[in-house]
Amino acid sequence: VRVWINGEETLIISKASATFYIMKHSHYVSRFGSKLGLQCIGMNENGIIFNSNPSLWKIIRPFFIKALSGPGLMQTTEICIRSTKHYLDNLGNVTNELGNVDVLKLMRLIMLDTSNNLFLRIPLDENEIVLKIQKYFDAWQALLLKPDIFFKISWLYKKYEKSANDLKEAIEILIEQKRQKLSSSEKLDENMDFASELIFAQNHGDLTAENVNQCILEMLIAAPDTMSVSLFFMLVLV
Repeated sequence: VRVWINGEETLIISKASATFYIMKHSHYVSRFGSKLGLQCIGMNENGIIFNSNPSLWKIIRPFFIKALSGPGLMQTTEICIRSTKHYLDNLGNVTNELGNVDVLKLMRLIMLDTSNNLFLRIPLDENEIVLKIQKYFDAWQALLLKPDIFFKISWLYKKYEKSANDLKEAIEILIEQKRQKLSSSEKLDENMDFASELIFAQNHGDLTAENVNQCILEMLIAAPDTMSVSLFFMLVLV
C-alpha cells in the first residue's frame, strides 16, 4: 500500500489484513512508534533508527552509507575472522561450571567486537557493554508502542529509561576517549572511521553531541542483537 508520511511517498509491504489493521486507525502513524517511548530511548528525531525527522535523517544517512561500503566493507570479513578466533581461544569466559557454552553471548561478544573495530576503534569492556545493550533492547521493546498515558506513571517507565541512559552514558565515555585519541593523533587518516566522521561533523556544527552519541550507539547495537540471534538459530538448526 502507498501512503504519504511527512510529505514523502512511503510503501508498506505486508499482508493486506495487517495493513488494514494499521490504516483503519485515525492515528495510524503512532503505530510505527510512540513519540514518548522513542524520546525515552533517545531515538525520537535522533540517530537513524525510527528517526521521525526527515531532514536530519537525510543528513545522518550518508555517514552510515559511507561506513557500510567501500574500504570499511572490504575489511569486514578479516575483522570478523580475527574477532571470532579471539573469542574461541577464550571460550572459558562464556562457559559455565557444567561445561556449557553460552552461544548467544558468544555471538554478541563477537558482533560487538567486530562493530567496534570497524566503526569506533576504542578499547571497551565487551561484557559490560553487551549487558547494557541487552537492557537497552528490553527498554526499546517495552516502550516502543506504549500509549501516552503509560508515561504519566513514572514508576512504570523509569527503569527502562535508566537502562537507555546507562548505555548512552557508556557510549558518551567512549566517544570522549575517541575525541582525545583524534586530538593527539599525528596522522588522522589512520584513525578516520564512522565515529571520527561524526565527531568532525559535530566540530563543524553539522551535528549535535546527542546526534553523534545516538548514531554511534545505534551502529554498535545493531549487530549484537539481530545478527547474533540469527547466527544463534542458524547454529541450532545446523
